[in-house]
Amino acid sequence: MSLLKNAPAVRPGLRAMLDTLREATAFEWVAAGLTWLAIGGLSMLLSLSIAIEHEENRFNDDALRLRQSLEQHLKTTEQVLLGLADIVNGNRHSPESRFTGYASETAKRYEFVYIMGYQPLVRDEERPAFEAAQSARIKGFSIRDYQHSNGKDWHSRLQWSHAPRRARYLPWISAEPSLPVSATHVLGIDLLNDSLVGSSIQRAIASTATEITPSFELADGTPGMAFVRAIYRTTPPGNSSLIRSEEAIGALTLVVRTSKLLGAEALPDDLDVTLERNEGAAGHFQPILLHLPPRAAPSPVERLLFPQLSVTLPVASAIFPYQLKLGTQLGFRILPTPTLLLCLLLGALPSMMVLLMLGMRRRARLHHEHASERLHRERENAMVTLQAISDAVITFDTQRIVQYLNPTAARLLSIKPETARGRPLQELLQLRYEFARQAMADPFLECLQRRTVVELAENSYLIRPSGDKLLIEGTVSPLFDRSGSLQGAVLTFRDTAPVRRRMLEALEASEDRLRLHEKELARVARINSMGEMTSGIAHEINQPLSAIMSYCQASLSLLEDDDPDLEMIRQAIQSAVSQAERAGKIVLRLRDFVSKRNQDCAPVDVNHAVLNALTLTEHEVLDSEIHLEYRPEPNLPLAYADSIHLEQVVLNLIRNAIDAMQSVRPWGRLIVETSYFADRIRISVSDNGPGIPDATLERIFEPFFSTKQKGMGLGLTICQTIIESIGGQLTARNKTGGGAEFIVELPPLDARTFVQQAGVESS
Repeated sequence: MSLLKNAPAVRPGLRAMLDTLREATAFEWVAAGLTWLAIGGLSMLLSLSIAIEHEENRFNDDALRLRQSLEQHLKTTEQVLLGLADIVNGNRHSPESRFTGYASETAKRYEFVYIMGYQPLVRDEERPAFEAAQSARIKGFSIRDYQHSNGKDWHSRLQWSHAPRRARYLPWISAEPSLPVSATHVLGIDLLNDSLVGSSIQRAIASTATEITPSFELADGTPGMAFVRAIYRTTPPGNSSLIRSEEAIGALTLVVRTSKLLGAEALPDDLDVTLERNEGAAGHFQPILLHLPPRAAPSPVERLLFPQLSVTLPVASAIFPYQLKLGTQLGFRILPTPTLLLCLLLGALPSMMVLLMLGMRRRARLHHEHASERLHRERENAMVTLQAISDAVITFDTQRIVQYLNPTAARLLSIKPETARGRPLQELLQLRYEFARQAMADPFLECLQRRTVVELAENSYLIRPSGDKLLIEGTVSPLFDRSGSLQGAVLTFRDTAPVRRRMLEALEASEDRLRLHEKELARVARINSMGEMTSGIAHEINQPLSAIMSYCQASLSLLEDDDPDLEMIRQAIQSAVSQAERAGKIVLRLRDFVSKRNQDCAPVDVNHAVLNALTLTEHEVLDSEIHLEYRPEPNLPLAYADSIHLEQVVLNLIRNAIDAMQSVRPWGRLIVETSYFADRIRISVSDNGPGIPDATLERIFEPFFSTKQKGMGLGLTICQTIIESIGGQLTARNKTGGGAEFIVELPPLDARTFVQQAGVESS
């Protein structure tokens, strides 16, 4: 009633929407917020992908523009060198005037040009005169060497030394425009034999091509490099490198600022630039000529969230064996603030829709709860009716899962209603039939299949969890829904204890049948004992007969002697008489087991046969204080056997187990179980007694072998014969935890089994 009173009315329009927002729960607000973040995040991802694509295009454009600038500067450098070569070749005696003007004009026009000059080759015999001539122009001039350590410069004044005698020298004497004052001390260095640039100059002289020196540090601390081209006495020079080396008279040197040659000053701050050696370039070139890191370093967060772009471009220049490698790290700069705000606004409308939908769903759920409460009241009325009646009522579905049971059913079955619901019906109800000689159809399955009311048999009873019997009568009725589909069934039954007085005569008759049944079992035991003794008697009689033959033959041999030993002959004959008496006693033991009745085989419900045997031993189990556990397998196939003989086997195995557990009294535990495994019906009888000694386990089924002091040794042999006569098998084993277990395996009844057994009986 409280839910009905507080139920909100459905109000259409804007007012309903406002009420829904006002009544929204914390969960609904959280869901709307998550929707907002999700859609806003997707919008940001889309914007980010567009921005990344734009940045990739910009990055590629910058890379192409940088390569184009580098290639143009390299072409200019080569043209400058060719111009210098023309000046020197045109006026070798005094090229200084034209050379100086050309160098000054070139340095003004191209800012990447640092200095240039023409350095003559000096032979050893020309060195004194050359140094004297240059000393007039450069005070203290001499040809010198520089001892390079780890640095790539000539800045240290302590590492200079006078050059030793060599065949040829290439001293630095010319630099246009003029060198800075801080760099004039390098004048006079022997470039041809310098450890840093000497190999490049030697290759230029030998190849006639323009060569590039390794990178070195200029006077202002910036990186630089030199382009070198040889000048020869004749034009063109000789074809071999030796001839060209002899014809060389000097070399042109053009020193450039590497960063300005690249044009890196106009690049974005986030660009990483590297000039690295081509994979196909000769090994004497530097792996990395120049590396310019980005002027604006990215943050660790940007490195984590944003991708990094990189590209490697070859440089189209025959004199430049390096390639251009560019990289950049994208960051927050690619997403401006207006774009972020727009992405967040895009998620507002869907999140509001989610909030309204959740609110409407909550209102619908409340209305559903009100309808459920009305249905609950109607159901309560029906429940009161079911609880008030004296009959037990149990409902179950088509899978025979218990859905409901009233208090009367719970009381009769001694179970709690809350633990019974949802369990299989066969776990709560163990329906049995007293002394049923034939298999009985399952009334629950029959009701579900035929969809009609099924009456329980008159001899039906239930076994409570405590082990007590509960004689019942009742019906199983099908249960349908509105459309006529089968939903399950209803079992109604009542305890027949109040009317037991009217059934006293029937119970006495049942006891008479029980006693007659027990006598029949005893007679069958004698029948089977005789059959087994017949098969085993040969072994027992064979021993005394063999002994009699041996004694008689010995007596005949003694009589043939000239002086026979009569005392020994008498003892041999007396022993033969004793063995004859022993054989006679064995034969007399068969007399009590003689019978005229054969097996009467028919389809048998194994569970019923086992239950009948348990009924006959019920008092023995109780007197021995043994805990009995019977675990029947439902829906067990039928077997083709004599029910009396099968009960006699189970009865013998149960009594053997009871005798074995006398040593553990009162803690004996007897487990009787039926199952269906590997196309065989199995009956298992196990105990927790001392078990079977390993030495006698293999002889347990031999005739006249017994572990009991007064046993005849025929019980288990007879049981094995009965089981094997119907195509089964009886085995024994010791359990891991202690005790023995006997297992009977029978073939299920089918057409082949029926024909085989019928043929055996007819023969």
